[in-house]
Amino acid sequence: MCAYPLGVGETEFTWRDYEDHIFKRLSEWAGMEAEVLFDQKLRGKFSEVDRQIDILIRGRFANATTRDMTAAVDCKYYTREIDVKKVDEFLGFIDDVQTDMGILVTNRGFTPAAKRRASRGLDLQVIVADIDRIPPSYFSSFDEGYYESEFYETGLYGHGDTGAIIRYFYLDPQASEYSYDPDHPPEQIDDVVCSGSISEITWGDDESRARCVREILRHRNQGEEPEDEDVKRVVLELAGWWEEGQPWTIWDGQLGNLGV
Repeated sequence: MCAYPLGVGETEFTWRDYEDHIFKRLSEWAGMEAEVLFDQKLRGKFSEVDRQIDILIRGRFANATTRDMTAAVDCKYYTREIDVKKVDEFLGFIDDVQTDMGILVTNRGFTPAAKRRASRGLDLQVIVADIDRIPPSYFSSFDEGYYESEFYETGLYGHGDTGAIIRYFYLDPQASEYSYDPDHPPEQIDDVVCSGSISEITWGDDESRARCVREILRHRNQGEEPEDEDVKRVVLELAGWWEEGQPWTIWDGQLGNLGV
């Protein structure tokens, strides 16, 4: 069970938190040969007015282009999925500002109709991307510890309530003293960080994600209560994994890089 009940020690998330996170991830993704600029304006070809762009990328980015290109990024922080009308608006926006590519990023995903509409905008080279599809920026070493989640079914023969569990996996520290061979690592052991029914532990929204991260940081820091800003940083770091019903992992090195 989680150490704290629902509603205790939650962390407030804002649109600006996600926008800053997207800017950071896109800067990492774009690479050294690209320029990533925040809050820019381009003159519309057809509207003949200055159009605001959340994030503008210029250059040969993501090791995927052979020439200098431009991409306009629009960040949407909504309580529901992006619908087809919003995709239509974005396609028109890209057509007006005349960038080579458009990247529409959201924290909630897209309706099926919106995805189908975006796929018909190939002449505009539109990329529809959830925030959790921005490429990860961390690669683990073979002997690192990590926190991992999973859902499970309880009851006889797998029939019953759904629950979730978070474990910490690490190599036996005594065995590690004698073996550093990644092809024959020492035995891996695990601690249960927290577990419970889906009414007690899940990661389908910001509040429940913050609860999961608090449990991880309490475990990592021997029960010490984490700062809200530390919780927020880890929630955003896990943006590449958060999805209802799907497992996720975060490594010791990632948490160390975040200073938590």
